[in-house]
Order: sequence, then structure tokens, then C-alpha cells
Amino acid sequence: MTQVWAHRGARLEAPENTLAAFAAAIDAGADGIELDVRRTADGVLVIHHDPRVALGDGSVHALRDVTVADLATVRLGDGERVPTLAEAYAMLAPTALTLNVELKRVALPDRGLEEQSLAAMHASGMADRVVHSSFDHGALLRIRRLDPDARIAPLYERPRPHPWELATRLGAEAVHAYAPTLASPGILVGLADSGIGVRAWTVNDPHEQRELIAAGIDALITDDPRRAVALRDSLAGS
Repeated sequence: MTQVWAHRGARLEAPENTLAAFAAAIDAGADGIELDVRRTADGVLVIHHDPRVALGDGSVHALRDVTVADLATVRLGDGERVPTLAEAYAMLAPTALTLNVELKRVALPDRGLEEQSLAAMHASGMADRVVHSSFDHGALLRIRRLDPDARIAPLYERPRPHPWELATRLGAEAVHAYAPTLASPGILVGLADSGIGVRAWTVNDPHEQRELIAAGIDALITDDPRRAVALRDSLAGS
């Protein structure tokens, strides 16, 4: 059965990439949660999509130039704040959900990010339920070299004629593909024949969800997991 993964949590119900959004995704029945990881100036892994952040005093900075104490002044709506990756692991460890950790691409290489993310994963006891993804395929290669057992999946947005070749080169279990690229003839068949999993982002349109579920992809990554779970379950029962 196609899984439903919550994109930055249930971001239509709570501020994205917050513990509240993750709690809402759990409540919605999501099978997984995707979140974005960056590193602060003092070396703490935090969950935030954008490379810049507005602090409580209104000043805007590159997230890599502020400390986790600085981030404590940020309010994201509904009283939510920027969580650490460790906090997300603590919340999700008691569940059965998969955690998709997206390592954000940065202009300058963030040396040691991959090692630190792997260390956090192993400390959580969730290694079998964590998938690292990134548009920075070099980061995924480093993950693979550091930990041959780590689960990885490359992200891509532009159409690729043979995405299974990318996955095979990286030693990835799946691709995380921009959903429209999967409509190209032969793509889903080629991935299936190569034994490569398919997870599509960001799929919010019910018609598109129906088509991808019917095609048997492994997971939908969506902003509205509650609705996607309801649709998926209704199709399974029909």
C-alpha cells in the first residue's frame, strides 16, 4: 500500500517543521514525516527549511550564522519555535513512523553535517526508520561512505531519462522525485524493473494522488496528510 508522508509535518494544520506540525501528522495517521535539517553556528542540528531566519528582534541572518540560543527568540506562529533534530527524534521514537531527514544544500560545504546527522540517527535508536534525502547528491555519497547501511534517497526536480541509474550509483533505496517527472513514459516501469523505490513530492491534488496510488508508488509526500490518508484508505476499501 502506498504510504503517506507529511511534508514538513502537517503544515496546513500547524506551522511547518515544528513539533506541533509533527504531532498533527501523527494524529492524521501519516506513515512518515519529512523535515529539513540545517546546522547552527554552534553546531546544533535544527529543523528549518529556509537558509535565512528572522530573529525575535526583527533582524534577518543566515541560519548557519546564528546560535541555537538565538533561535529561541524566533516565533513561527501559534507560539511554536524552531525545534532541534534531537527533539524530533524524541517525539517520533515511540511511534512507528519513518523519518525523512532532508539535508539542505548550502552554498559552502557544511563539513561534518553528514557525520553529525548519522550520529543523531544512531543515538535515537531509529536507524531502521530514517531515510536521508538531499538535492546535494554528494552529501548522500558521503552518508553512504560513512555508513553502508544508512538508508538514502536522492531528491530531484528536473526530468531524468533514467533516474534508476542515479539511485544505483549512490546505493540508494529509492528516488524522491518531483511528481510531474514520473509521468514521462517508461519512468515508473524502469524504476520498478531496477528495484528502486519511488516517493513523489509534493502531491496535494487528489486526482494526482489517485493516479500515483493506482500506479503503486511507495509513498506520497504531501502537505495535507490527513486528506491523503483518507483518500488512500477509501481507495483501498473500494
